[in-house]
Amino acid sequence: MNDTCPTCRHYAALREQARQAGDYSKATDYEVLRRRHPAHIIHIPRQPEGRAL
Repeated sequence: MNDTCPTCRHYAALREQARQAGDYSKATDYEVLRRRHPAHIIHIPRQPEGRAL
């Protein structure tokens, strides 16, 4: 996470609130938004899915 980016911090805070409320779907949505917001589209690589093929 980019600690200097206010958008990253905002999405991370919303993600944590959703996790604490037990809404893991919403928490995942906020993580996707954080990773994809315009300032970081190129800079954050996709994570491996970890699924067996």
